[in-house]
Amino acid sequence: MWFLINLSKEYKTEITFNVQYDKLSQEKIFKETPIEEITLLVQGNGFNLFSANVSNKKLVLSLNKLKRKRDTLYYLLPNTQKSALQNQLKSGLELVDILQDTIHFNLGTLSVKKVPVRFTNAIKFKPGYGLAATELKPDSILVSGPASEISKISSLSTETLNIQDVSEDIQTDIAIQLPNDGKGIKLSNNSVEAKILVDKFTEGTFEIPVKLINISKKLDVNIFPKKVKVTFKVGLKNYSKITEDSFEVLCDYKAAKEKGVMYLTPIVKSRSNLVSSVRVSPQKIDFLIHK
Repeated sequence: MWFLINLSKEYKTEITFNVQYDKLSQEKIFKETPIEEITLLVQGNGFNLFSANVSNKKLVLSLNKLKRKRDTLYYLLPNTQKSALQNQLKSGLELVDILQDTIHFNLGTLSVKKVPVRFTNAIKFKPGYGLAATELKPDSILVSGPASEISKISSLSTETLNIQDVSEDIQTDIAIQLPNDGKGIKLSNNSVEAKILVDKFTEGTFEIPVKLINISKKLDVNIFPKKVKVTFKVGLKNYSKITEDSFEVLCDYKAAKEKGVMYLTPIVKSRSNLVSSVRVSPQKIDFLIHK
């Protein structure tokens, strides 16, 4: 009876509530997490005060009338929303005072950018097999967050796909890695669908003519040999698509002269993206200048 009598009496006490924020401008984003609790001085009978103390209810504060302090710093005066907070309290409780007179916010400008997704893998293939192509869906995603962070992002990578003894096509979902600690960064997609096309590889060769570049028109230069052997690997499905025109081999006379060497180095300047492991033989080209 003594306990019930005391609970029926009126009291003033401090109660700490969890708080959430509403109506933040769409162009703004929290650079730092603001306070998550607010303490109120309330009055009511013991029953209502006890109930409020054990409640997990969150009070909502509107951010549509933030005041700017300087640069990215803003502040809110909770007492300007005293009426709104009173309406959120349990019936029978009276809001006497708000003990936080000011709540500070560090806000950044929200920026959105579309960036490509790069496939990262450590796949081990069975002997004779290799990666023919990779298809990502989507191949680019929207990244949003503080403008200062978004400006640093030019692309995103997938988590590393690590599979052993692969000889057949694979289709799987792969998560996208967040840049740095990912603080304040949001992605339109957290993963992509990856289709890994696998093919049995074979080796092919072509005799490709060598083109001489960066040489004065006044010089008459002969090179030996005039063609080099280009050896490459390609999937069986694409073998017929590779021709001599799929390669261009160049020798840079100016580069050899600057290095002070008496030979030219053949370089595969362009090649089909269907081939891999391209080798050139011989790796040195002799030249003779006619005066």
